[in-house]
Amino acid sequence: MDKSKTVLFVMPRLPFPASSGRKTSLYHYCRILSEELGYRLIVAAFLENGDDPSNKPDFIDELIILPKSGALKKVNSILINSFIIKKMPMQVALYWNTKAKKIIDDIYKKEKPDIVMGDMVRSTEYIRNCDTFTVADLDDRISLRYQRQLENDIDGINPYGAFLDTVPGFLRKLMLIKCVKLSVVKNEIKLLNKYELEIGTVCDATVFVAQKEADDFNNELGMKKAFAVPIGVDTEYFSYRVCGNEGNIIGFLGALNVAHNENAVRHFIVDIFPNVIKKVPDAKFLVIGGGASGELRSLQDDNVVFTGRVEDVRDYLEKCKVFVCPMTFGSGIKTKNLEAMAMGLPVVTTAIGAENIDAKDGSDWIVADKTDVFADELVKLLTDDKARQNLGNNGSKFIRKNFTWDSAAGQFKKLFS
Repeated sequence: MDKSKTVLFVMPRLPFPASSGRKTSLYHYCRILSEELGYRLIVAAFLENGDDPSNKPDFIDELIILPKSGALKKVNSILINSFIIKKMPMQVALYWNTKAKKIIDDIYKKEKPDIVMGDMVRSTEYIRNCDTFTVADLDDRISLRYQRQLENDIDGINPYGAFLDTVPGFLRKLMLIKCVKLSVVKNEIKLLNKYELEIGTVCDATVFVAQKEADDFNNELGMKKAFAVPIGVDTEYFSYRVCGNEGNIIGFLGALNVAHNENAVRHFIVDIFPNVIKKVPDAKFLVIGGGASGELRSLQDDNVVFTGRVEDVRDYLEKCKVFVCPMTFGSGIKTKNLEAMAMGLPVVTTAIGAENIDAKDGSDWIVADKTDVFADELVKLLTDDKARQNLGNNGSKFIRKNFTWDSAAGQFKKLFS
């Protein structure tokens, strides 16, 4: 393929392997841009723990690893930019690095890309001054996620994510005091709201995964610059399987150092699961994913198992009879639900977990917000083979009909035209 045009894509993580919701989206976005739309693709990305740049897929033509700041520099950047001059949200200040900015500027001058993209607000600060077609790929309204987090019970929530593990112990304790967390989250919501709209104005286009969030953003901007590029599921990889042959196992999948996932798991174990155990004593809750805090792991017992980070999530999802997504706050589209449904796993979720997916309640999946109803629906699925199989089959068909990567390719083509 003759790649006459170039895309520079700045990211806060590698887009491979496709091992989490956002990395999966980035993996397929890159594949579409390169293989289907024919762009020469340059990816500039920071590394996360466990990332291996040598596994770069062929559709990424060039990969540049960006330097990360140390823990003290990150703290300093957050204090200055987020709390003193109030210029950047913490999400942005955490990833801001002047050396990385110089590298990106040098790439831009050398390559003269036709399109420059930044993934999430964390990366958009690096692209805002590029004199070419710029795209802020925000994924979802993270300000909305923080607002919902604030409205939730903040006592057991870590609003800092994995960054908390990098700071000294005394500072960690200070950051987790309730009044400190409240102040931090309120400040972050204010800064994020302002920053998202500012980036939406500066960049030529803004991308969300959900049409509703794109529409709402355009209404706030007063102009049509936001577009929805829906996520999909690799239905060959997450192919239909006969699941649940190892007992009454209930599954959850997600990075546990993310506040909405941590809260969802705690909420299930404390508020919902005891009602399931009363009626199905041998039920087990399998929590698939890394990053669990010591506090969260303290909830492990004979009926609750944390797997840690796993190589192939499908092998663990296959063990489960039912999948749960008991989220009480969040935004965008929950990829975990799409992947579980694609495999034929019946899903029980909340209204927040169901947001922007539009599957039919009671036919394609179950949506329940009340804890007793959530538990009763789980018990029914664990004990009724026919109901469980029907729900799993319907959910799998729904995903194959509505969530393929073909629609994302079409939207990118329309956006870049």
